[in-house]
Amino acid sequence: MRWIIVPVACMLLAGCAPYSSYPPVEETSGLSHPTFEPVPTIIVAAIEWGRSREQGETAEAPLSFVLPRDSSDKTYEKIEKRIEGSERASSDRDGIAIRSVRIRGFDASVDVSVPRDRGEPILYTIDLKSKPFQKWEVVAHRRWRFHETDIAAVEYSLPTDTSVQAEQRDEGE
Repeated sequence: MRWIIVPVACMLLAGCAPYSSYPPVEETSGLSHPTFEPVPTIIVAAIEWGRSREQGETAEAPLSFVLPRDSSDKTYEKIEKRIEGSERASSDRDGIAIRSVRIRGFDASVDVSVPRDRGEPILYTIDLKSKPFQKWEVVAHRRWRFHETDIAAVEYSLPTDTSVQAEQRDEGE
């Protein structure tokens, strides 16, 4: 009987590992939300990593940050409580921008844009890893060779002309 408890406990722990993306890529269940752990912890680790990579105003001034689109005020408040002296970035001052967070069990990837004193912000993808009862830590990073402004203008939208959509459906039937 004792030997059954250990495998069952391991399956339960593995089954509870989060699997999510923010901003959501598709319709997500109500069980995942950016205010639920480990998302705030991962975001804090990414912001602190971004701050440590830079010098000048980004490293010395009060820390300002931006979270992925559609992030709630509650999410911002949670991050501000964890990083003392931090605040939401304003339109007149750049901050470290978290573009997206992807969590797959005990592995996470975060796209983070770090402002520089000179030039365009640098876009990084950082990989974080954790083990049960251990802190999240950055294990790898990739610096993208293009500027974030090169991709910021890309908008994904549906065609507004409904007649084109209707013609395409009719052709397929």
